[in-house]
Amino acid sequence: MDLSRPLFTLDPFAADARAEAKRLLEAGPVVPVDVVGVPVWAVSHHAVAQRIFEDQSFSMNSSNFGALQRGEVPAGWPLMKIITAQYMGTADGTEHRRLRNLVSRAFTARRVEDLRPQIQRIVDDLLERLASAPAHETTDLKEAFAVPLPMGVICELFGVPDEQQAPLHSLCHALFDTTEQPTQVTATEEALHRFMAELAASKAASPGDDLTSILVEQHTSGSITHDELVDTLILVLTAGHQTTINFFTNAFLAFMTHPDQLARARAGEVSWESVTESVLAWDSPVNQGAFRYPVQDIEIEGVLIRAGEPVMMSYVSLGHDPAQHGPLAASFDAGRDTRHLSFGHGPHFCVGAPLARLEAHIALPAFFDRFDAVLAVPRDEIEPVASLALNGVRALPAIVRPRQKAVAGG
Repeated sequence: MDLSRPLFTLDPFAADARAEAKRLLEAGPVVPVDVVGVPVWAVSHHAVAQRIFEDQSFSMNSSNFGALQRGEVPAGWPLMKIITAQYMGTADGTEHRRLRNLVSRAFTARRVEDLRPQIQRIVDDLLERLASAPAHETTDLKEAFAVPLPMGVICELFGVPDEQQAPLHSLCHALFDTTEQPTQVTATEEALHRFMAELAASKAASPGDDLTSILVEQHTSGSITHDELVDTLILVLTAGHQTTINFFTNAFLAFMTHPDQLARARAGEVSWESVTESVLAWDSPVNQGAFRYPVQDIEIEGVLIRAGEPVMMSYVSLGHDPAQHGPLAASFDAGRDTRHLSFGHGPHFCVGAPLARLEAHIALPAFFDRFDAVLAVPRDEIEPVASLALNGVRALPAIVRPRQKAVAGG
């Protein structure tokens, strides 16, 4: 196989991520594909992805992206901001450790655990709102629960005022829309840059006990540049809540379409911790991403990848790889083998993973202990988000009712 001859083009609308994942798995562990006009190697096998995650000869920095440096990637390419931003996700070695250490201060075990009361408060408030909704009324569980929970948590962590949460969510959603025209992509990137620069300026004038204030202090001391500060805010804030939104919609959808698995969780046959990992493995909140570039020619599974050629992880495929998860890997099992790569692996393992897991461990049992939910439309009418980068749904219309629990005795 040769990168100049992609086997097929990935759908920028991601209309059927699972079908595409199956096609990638069948094509091989490393497959040349077209990503909105740019040829990219897609990795679909778990073991190969894990090996690449661990291989320090692969760079995350787009300065090693050959086609980009040669001017062959258009300026309005939908994934441009994600791969060229100056933050820990696009840095290597000592630069990566420097930037990651600054952000890690907000995700220590103590600080994450300190967020438990706030997360519980947000969850309780959202459940009360659901309980007060008119009976038999259709509720969009994405807008009613999956968006405000992680949005509220991440904005509290970063000190984003309540009135700015809605415009921030809108900009973050647009950043990952891979169907936008180049002019729209550029406009979204500029608007996000202004938003974060203004947020940083407000914290410089009036600092608080939040991650933005910590980063601004580091910028003042010279530990981080202004561009690194703004790009870190953009990518951590956007990825930090968009992926968690997708996790919750994917979890709700999994249980509404697999009531037998929900019964197992409610009965205690599988823990909610296991449920969380099972959803992450089976229906990853990320679709395609984590670009890497080999700094020298390398052969993987019989495929020659030349220095500077982009390598992309296909996360939905990784979670459906039968070599890792068994012959029923494409089926949802709340207690499946949960070793997955949805949070990445190695030095770039997701710094926010403990927070996302805590949100899940609090919210999922609280919701399903209190409510029953069924889809308000047929499953095939649930539309995916139009993004190669994300794996979620546009909306999740459901009928949510107070749960009728069995009474012991008789």
